[in-house]
Amino acid sequence: MSTKERIRMVAVGPDDESEKAAWIDALGAAIDSSSFCLGSAVEKFEAACRERLGVAHAIGVSSGTDALKLALAAVGVGAGDEVVVPAFSFFSTASVIVQLGATPVFCDLDTSTLCIDPDAAATVISSKTRAILPVHLYGQTADMDPLMKLSQQHQIPIVEDAAQCFGVFHGGLPAGAIGDAGAFSFYPTKNLAAAGDAGMVVCQDDELADRIRRLRVHGDSGGYDHQLLGWNARMDGFQGAILSLQLNKLDQRQAIRRRNVEEYRQALGEYDLLDQLIPLGRTQGSDHCWHQFIVMVEERDRIRNELSNRGIDSGVYYPGTLPEQPCFTSDPSNAHRYPVAESAAMKVLALPVHHRLQEGDPTRVVATLAEIILEMIGK
Repeated sequence: MSTKERIRMVAVGPDDESEKAAWIDALGAAIDSSSFCLGSAVEKFEAACRERLGVAHAIGVSSGTDALKLALAAVGVGAGDEVVVPAFSFFSTASVIVQLGATPVFCDLDTSTLCIDPDAAATVISSKTRAILPVHLYGQTADMDPLMKLSQQHQIPIVEDAAQCFGVFHGGLPAGAIGDAGAFSFYPTKNLAAAGDAGMVVCQDDELADRIRRLRVHGDSGGYDHQLLGWNARMDGFQGAILSLQLNKLDQRQAIRRRNVEEYRQALGEYDLLDQLIPLGRTQGSDHCWHQFIVMVEERDRIRNELSNRGIDSGVYYPGTLPEQPCFTSDPSNAHRYPVAESAAMKVLALPVHHRLQEGDPTRVVATLAEIILEMIGK
């Protein structure tokens, strides 16, 4: 392995001692204000998110998974319903549907972006479909215009899994509030990162927001009046306090991510690797926050091992399709009807793109990849 400092895949926690001290001060202020479950620290963060995103409602919850569950429940998903969902995403995209008593109905992906294919989604809508759940994957939105047309045509609500897409806009509208509601994750590896689990639901409709707020506190309308059966899904005050600090640094960190992506693209061209390490395409009309920088590559796992041996971390998001998960199917043959998703699971490679990378690090990654590929060809 090279004697150079290892290039890590993720950057979590405070960047330095100064930021650590700021975190501790923020936690102290939350303690002093007794802001433990919800409270003033969460309210401050929610207000900042409403302003930044331009949404009517930003509702802090306990995790991105709970954000999805609350949003789906709020639009009416329940036992016996179906939800149209892409076959390739993080597990909770589909698991929350099952936990609500509904059935995930999978469809394949757009070959360029690996987001949900609207044409494929249209073919699986049935009389039982209660929602469409597009995933804004890796930092850009799905192709929302045709999905919104489907929603209007069939009178089916759209809940956006925007866990990886905070602050991104599509056609001037914020991810998460293009459809009826959207869910964000603030897990510590996200661009906007908490110090543990936290999430948010955003929407524009007052009545829907009221249901979501009740659902996050056991369905309580106030005074222990439970007309809905909800969950304990409140955001902690400590997470709200940290997230307010993180939000103030987001623009600076996003600029570094964009710089890293540009360096990757330039280096891939200079090393003549764009035919072998293929970056994903862009969704027309969507911004990109570069939660991940993904390339598609043959012999992915072998290349990953070689990268690791030479001091460079990488990631695979995700190594399998959702229909392949045993908890979602009793018929294994049904899991192999999604060729784009299955190809993605074998070829996606995430390269480090976080804000702690130094200029020159992406070039070092690409140069190392060029060495590995040349050696593989030689063998």
